[in-house]
Amino acid sequence: MASKRRRHLSAAPTSAEPVTADVFAARLSDTALHCRELGHTWRPMTARWEAESRSFHRRLRCSKCRTERVQLLSARGHVVSNHYVYPDGYLAKNVEGGLSGRRDVYRLEAVIRQLDESEIRAVRKAVG
Repeated sequence: MASKRRRHLSAAPTSAEPVTADVFAARLSDTALHCRELGHTWRPMTARWEAESRSFHRRLRCSKCRTERVQLLSARGHVVSNHYVYPDGYLAKNVEGGLSGRRDVYRLEAVIRQLDESEIRAVRKAVG
């Protein structure tokens, strides 16, 4: 049986030339593809109470791709704001049409990476 195709690059490659969303997805590491397809796996990192603003400041980190989520929470736990700190190479740059709403592109790439070469050929024959 043929080996499965896997990518083990540490970051999404950058290119000066625009690329399509499917080319961008094909160039992603397995880890980055996993997070883009299925979402991040958040783990607690730090938390602190700020008495002056009566709010919590919390930082989470994705155990897969190392993206950090920084949150401001009210005293009752309501999320007031979120922002993210991405590792080098995670953000999509120079992708034609952007990547908003393109999770299906990631899903397809992830499934194809699990197939052996004969299965890939059969899929290409079936769908063109």
